[in-house]
Amino acid sequence: MKHLIWVPIVLALLALVALGVMRSATGQPHAPEVFAAAGVVIVSSTLALVPITLARRSDAVVVFQAAFGGTVIHMFLAIALAAACYVLQLVNDRRLFLFLLLSFYFVSLIVLVLAMVRVFRKSASAAGHLSRGPQPPPAPTAPAT
Repeated sequence: MKHLIWVPIVLALLALVALGVMRSATGQPHAPEVFAAAGVVIVSSTLALVPITLARRSDAVVVFQAAFGGTVIHMFLAIALAAACYVLQLVNDRRLFLFLLLSFYFVSLIVLVLAMVRVFRKSASAAGHLSRGPQPPPAPTAPAT
């Protein structure tokens, strides 16, 4: 589960890169928009890891369902938190906020799915699903006389 900590770390580094890009492109860092978009995505992706963390020692099917549920949680939480930021006017430039949110969301989705795939592969190989591969059918046996 050590690799799950990389999801918020990668997103925080992306926020720092976005601050630099915003400053070089527009002359202003647009810090409220960047931090609001990064905060929305970091909170939603961290909470999306809860189902797979709880199901990590289960069967591979349960881990897969938890990973799928985590991506759905990620999407709906990102929408709800972004709508809250938008309605409460926590950002000055709403268009820039939505653009940053979209880019942060897709990067976080990629990192989140990669982390979940690692957990799934680990659980599947622990159960022997990936290591055995397809099994040949059993050989017919001769009837005993």
